[in-house]
Amino acid sequence: MQAMLGRADPLRVERRPNPTQQPLSTRNSPCVQGQSIQAANSLSLSGFDRECLSYIQDSILVVVLGKHWPWSTVSYAYHKIATEEPMVMSMMLASAAREIYRSKLYDNENSLGHLPSSEQSDMDGRAHYGRALSSLREALKQEVKSPQQIEAIFITLWLMIDYENRFGSGASAINIHIRGIETLLYNHIVPLLECHTRPAAITDSQVPSQRPKPIMNVSTFGEHAGTSDTATLAPPAGSIDGLGGTCVPLFLLWTLYFFTPAALFFGPGTGRLDTDIFRFFLQSETGNSALSLSELYKLSRQSPSRFWGDGYPMSSQLDDLENLPGLTLYHRSHVIQFKITEMFKHTSGPDITLGEDSPYQRIANEISTLSIEYDTLLTSAKLSPSCDVAGDRRVMETIFWSAITYYGTVAYFHLCFERLVARRSELQPSMLPLTTAVSLVLELSLKLHRSRPRLLVRITWPLFIAGIATSDRIYQDWVSIRLRELGRYGQNYDRISKRFDEISQGGHSYFHERRGHYYLRP
Repeated sequence: MQAMLGRADPLRVERRPNPTQQPLSTRNSPCVQGQSIQAANSLSLSGFDRECLSYIQDSILVVVLGKHWPWSTVSYAYHKIATEEPMVMSMMLASAAREIYRSKLYDNENSLGHLPSSEQSDMDGRAHYGRALSSLREALKQEVKSPQQIEAIFITLWLMIDYENRFGSGASAINIHIRGIETLLYNHIVPLLECHTRPAAITDSQVPSQRPKPIMNVSTFGEHAGTSDTATLAPPAGSIDGLGGTCVPLFLLWTLYFFTPAALFFGPGTGRLDTDIFRFFLQSETGNSALSLSELYKLSRQSPSRFWGDGYPMSSQLDDLENLPGLTLYHRSHVIQFKITEMFKHTSGPDITLGEDSPYQRIANEISTLSIEYDTLLTSAKLSPSCDVAGDRRVMETIFWSAITYYGTVAYFHLCFERLVARRSELQPSMLPLTTAVSLVLELSLKLHRSRPRLLVRITWPLFIAGIATSDRIYQDWVSIRLRELGRYGQNYDRISKRFDEISQGGHSYFHERRGHYYLRP
């Protein structure tokens, strides 16, 4: 990291004004002028609810899912689904209300202010979440007949996972909702998506870890558990079609992305559930999967033009094509991260099989192959001064956070297996060295923050990895500040920030502690 030491102090950006971190009361309304508020007919909206709906297009969920408003997947879920499904609308109101409360709390803590315990945004968020849980229970009791119903249930479960992750009970509640997604996935989503790819079926011959239990106890959902109530999702009718024309493939893909580092950030329970889902899709490599990860990725990238329909403009379709290389690099980097985590969790240094066709060498080769295939994209990120060179187009944003994710994957590989590589000189992988990968993550993150500070929510994991790997105290302090700032968007970022400070200030290793002790407990 010596190359960094001669550079300008990155902490100077602290003095730059950041309009996205102003108190909410002083920010302009994100609502488009003249746009009407929509809501499900069965819901009556308070004045604050209307503020929440206006806030949705400026929420961090839109940033996390990538595509800009008004053609964001969050916009689709709001305008096309939530206006017909009260449980989806309730979850969107809950997320917006709690995010508003979280931002107010962050601003008051930093200004030594105080929020009343009965703050409306907090109370309303919890109430909407409770209503969404109640509506979900009722939906699960009914026979699922259409892809649209499955889509509404899946979006609700996905929003509940995000809610529990950022504002709720953490891993224990997340586990429950992931089980719901698993049940929906195996009983409905995979059978319905098969018709869009190739004929196959999930059979009873698959091992239990590949098939979750089809019975789901919905009485224990979230923080508003009620009386015991068990529901079984009805098996799909053989003639049902059309799930590929919904946003389910895209939300399912983001579910996998969010939980790639789950084994390290939440604990063995959440990591196990995520592993089950990810491993199921990766079975395509052995020909045993009914729906492969590559097929899911292809469907998800085609789905916006399908679920938006004829109203989807050509400019947005061109935007999808323009961003496809960056999105594909991001996707393939996540798949490699999962493989690294699996090999690290289940093997120790002496246990790793070596050789040209060993899992270790295959992962190293995959990483090196990506650097060749995406050389133009990676070079563009390194040479570009900021995201602003593309104007309002998001292509440079995608290039930046996909390149950062790739270099973070390289750093992650080195950190997991550095002791093995150090002992065996013949195992030196044909990829970037650790110091170079870490330097690139930090330099690109600095440029991204200067032009699009909120986009750091997309690169939290590689930023964490690079921060603990660098020996540059200036950059390490910069990462600490950035992670702390993300706490305004959710307590999950607070957990990551606190763990980072423990490691960086305590001087102890993150990856070589006794297994089980590197988990971030909620």
